[in-house]
Amino acid sequence: MRLRARARSVLAAVGHGIGTLVIALWKRPGGAEVPVSVHILVSSKTWHGGLLAAISFELLTGRRWRLFVHEDGTVDEKARQRIEATLRGVRFVSRKEADARALEYLSGHPKCLEHRSRHNLFLKIFDVPAFAPGSSFIMLDSDVIFFRRPEEILAWAQSGGEGCFYNADTKEKYFVPRPMIEEALGFPLWRDFNSGLVLMPTAAVNLDLAERVLEHFETKAHHPQFFEQTLYGIMGSAWGRGGALPRSYEINWGYFRGRGAVCRHYVGAFKHDLLYIEGAPILAFNRLWRGLFLS
Repeated sequence: MRLRARARSVLAAVGHGIGTLVIALWKRPGGAEVPVSVHILVSSKTWHGGLLAAISFELLTGRRWRLFVHEDGTVDEKARQRIEATLRGVRFVSRKEADARALEYLSGHPKCLEHRSRHNLFLKIFDVPAFAPGSSFIMLDSDVIFFRRPEEILAWAQSGGEGCFYNADTKEKYFVPRPMIEEALGFPLWRDFNSGLVLMPTAAVNLDLAERVLEHFETKAHHPQFFEQTLYGIMGSAWGRGGALPRSYEINWGYFRGRGAVCRHYVGAFKHDLLYIEGAPILAFNRLWRGLFLS
């Protein structure tokens, strides 16, 4: 076991170096910008992976998107400069700016504002729509890497983004069992919701509903770390249009992605090693294959 752990550590370090090379040589696609914003929340530990997520998304779609990178208050100036130099034209949102915006955006929803200060994951559900400039947005976690062209996402964006879509998890992870939520709210929830990749109409973000959920469940939650994910799932279910993306948008607890995977969400400890062992080298190959190292 020690030898296997050591081997994974060495391979992850090599992959991290490959990822750094991809970042250093990246040039964003030209042409008209897709009028859908893509939001990535990063920290001092995840900004490097967040860059790879953004690069893989633009590389495999072949399009330039309205990128927003939100930091949780731990990203230093050096990392910010690297993010802005790599993703030319990105909208970098500092925690200080986001806190000021949240005071206004959540002024009528005290429970939402209170919970936002408790855990950084709440920034995904409250800060993203506060800054999203258009009628729809994409929430992309920093540990998602794309391998193939995401036709469903491109079709959604082209059609106006009226439905809410998500990548389905391997098992359900709401803060309490789904039937308890359905009984309290009076409508069915989508199954196996995961917020690592969410396509969302801005109009589907319902702060009144979020306030109601937090008031009812804040002392009853079995797994409070899933509040943000559950709120996204509740809002999407209430919106009633959309559903799960194909399983090729995968969450996989195995060592390697499935055949034909469009993307992979590297959950758990995998975001610290397998993302770099598997994801970064394949991303480098895809970029080289498209001739972008010399573009």
